Amino acid sequence: MRKPWTRLALASVAALSLASLPAAALAAGQDEASQDEAAPITLDLYTLTDVHGHIQQVTKKGVVREAGLPAMNCYLKKARATNPNSSFTLLGDNIGASPYISGALKDNPTIAALNTMNPLASTIGNHELDMGQAVFKQRVDGSNPSEFVQATFPYLGANIEGMGTYGDGIPYLGDYKVWTSPSGMKVAFIGAIAQDVPYKLSPGTTEGLTFSDPIARINSLAAKLKTSGAADVVIAMLDDDVKNNYTKVGKDVDGLMGGDTHVPYEFDHVNSVEAFNSANPRLAGIASGSYTDNLGLIRLTIDPATRQVTSADSILIPAAEVAQCGVDPDTQAIVDKAEADSKEAGKRVVATGYTTPFMRGVFTTPDGLTEPGSNRGIESSLGDLVADSLRETILTPDGKSVDIGMINAGGLRADLVPNEDGTITYAQTYEVEPFSNELGYVTLKGADVKDALEQQWKTDLNSQNSRPMLKLGLSSNVRYTYDPAKPYGERITSVTINGEPLKADATYTVGSVTFLLAGGDSFEALTRGGAATTNGNLDRDSFNAYLGAHSGTAARSLQDAGGLAPREAKSSIGLTLPTEAVADGSTVTIPLRGLSFSEGPSITSKVRVSAGGAQAGAEVNNSLVDAHASDAASVITTDGAGQASVDVTVVGACEGKAAGEVVNVPVTVATDFATVVEASDGLTIPVTCAGTSAPAPSPSANAADGSQSGNQAPAPTQHKNAKAPKSSLARTGADMEGLVGALFVAAIGGAGLVARRRANRYQSENK
Repeated sequence: MRKPWTRLALASVAALSLASLPAAALAAGQDEASQDEAAPITLDLYTLTDVHGHIQQVTKKGVVREAGLPAMNCYLKKARATNPNSSFTLLGDNIGASPYISGALKDNPTIAALNTMNPLASTIGNHELDMGQAVFKQRVDGSNPSEFVQATFPYLGANIEGMGTYGDGIPYLGDYKVWTSPSGMKVAFIGAIAQDVPYKLSPGTTEGLTFSDPIARINSLAAKLKTSGAADVVIAMLDDDVKNNYTKVGKDVDGLMGGDTHVPYEFDHVNSVEAFNSANPRLAGIASGSYTDNLGLIRLTIDPATRQVTSADSILIPAAEVAQCGVDPDTQAIVDKAEADSKEAGKRVVATGYTTPFMRGVFTTPDGLTEPGSNRGIESSLGDLVADSLRETILTPDGKSVDIGMINAGGLRADLVPNEDGTITYAQTYEVEPFSNELGYVTLKGADVKDALEQQWKTDLNSQNSRPMLKLGLSSNVRYTYDPAKPYGERITSVTINGEPLKADATYTVGSVTFLLAGGDSFEALTRGGAATTNGNLDRDSFNAYLGAHSGTAARSLQDAGGLAPREAKSSIGLTLPTEAVADGSTVTIPLRGLSFSEGPSITSKVRVSAGGAQAGAEVNNSLVDAHASDAASVITTDGAGQASVDVTVVGACEGKAAGEVVNVPVTVATDFATVVEASDGLTIPVTCAGTSAPAPSPSANAADGSQSGNQAPAPTQHKNAKAPKSSLARTGADMEGLVGALFVAAIGGAGLVARRRANRYQSENK
């Protein structure tokens, strides 16, 4: 346990620095009316989260999508000049998973640029530890200046114990920073992080550290700070999803700044479209999103007589508005130097002949916002590509490729878009895989592989991950189906490897990055084969070799040997089938999900379902809007794009069968591109025969044309802390009672898709 006096060190430093400000500067915080002691005080508290080394300005189709740090600093300097009662804080993940310009230079340019912006403090994010605790400490204490630029701002992590101190007892992670504004208001910024950090980092990275409940810690500190008079205002800087935690923070918290999910949020009781209850009736919640796509602002109005917050407004300032300020020359000089230092190494061509981009998953918020790579709960063409590269390049001692290539969606940090001349450069692949993970393989039973697929759904969004699903990219020789209406542990309904059903007791070699094989992202099932066998190769190097080996073949599909184009057909399909027998001749409604990728080129428009000799079709709903992207009721981010509901009449299965005899009728599913569920997968509809011959089916060649357009399938039911079974695979879908309930949940979720935020608070960005 840290000594109490170490917790106050940062506050003391803040007080001393403010004491040196000229009296004129201290009095300049308000307009002319501020000379009246009764005039309200306005505090402008700015914040950025998840910068991830994105220091440059990014413009797409003539619109500034990322302002860049030089423009951000320009805007902040003008804001401080307008209202000296302005602060700036960071919410963590400032570095790590960075673009080449920063990542290739150990993220030193990002730290140097942030230093010019004079942040009060930063919450620690999980990516601050990507290179280990020792490197993080060197960035904080400046003990290795030849390798790492020292951060001139403090890092906070109130719910983390074990990081230790340096110098004269200065903690590497403080609990809070108290800022006394020129108005005299004392604002305490408490920094904390979600408890799931150990799951997000390579095992051993957090050894010696303990992570307690961040909400409990924040609420306790907030109460003490206000009761003692140490703070008039308390802001929680929580590196976690704002939406999930808005209702949890206590009455003593006046503002909640969040991050990690890369989703922009603004919740308050002033003018937010989406409203939530809170213990503090004036709580403001903000998350800027990611990179520099927005600047977050909490604006507090305070009664100087009572020193109480009377109004709290959360505001998102889009990148395009920030960019209008221009650039700060000091920050721009750092960016310019980083561009020059990284350019030459990044020009190296690793592959040629590529014409089609490989994309990560996206979704769309109810306000119409999208962000590249924002959806980690969906199969993606890039994830498929990387998984195929892992299967080909990771070899067992006998020289054979592993049975399964597998990659976590969070390990891919940029889309792979070939240059106009068909080349792919080292800088581009670096941005795709910036972590420099070692490759290896484990040997698992089939039951363990199935359990790993079950673990894609996260049962506890607080302890496991802030996202409801983390989709695994799998090599093209693996296909599986799932039933989102079933409980956790029973959702995977079929798995095939090389066209053969997965055998629970057979063994399979799984190749991936060591982060994932050691249980990263809470995939515990992958650890059951013991420690991974490694080969000393890094992910990015092997990926470059794979792309280079297949240069010039981009026009061919993955179904052609050696071809490298985005996969045409999905490898994972969601469908719900009845478990209770239906009468021969009955019409069965089959909800389907995951029929399309979120971004082309394989977007299916129609789907056909066959049940025995009967066939029916429907149009596919490829909407990417998800009203519940970060909670258990999510649809797109848990099952993927491409939804439909097909009504198929089961006839002809009972010819020659006795009354009461049950026949299991095989089900197949075909999209515009391929048959994605085969009869050999073992998915069936049980049919009870009446004892008389049923009329022969008369399938229509154009069955899809007359069918209902795609309805949303039921949202999956989350079962907290349930454990996936190790038994044989389930072969059929959920019971009809569960289906009806899940369909109702999906309908309720669809009702929230019409929400729109005020246009003057946030611009829609269709990236």
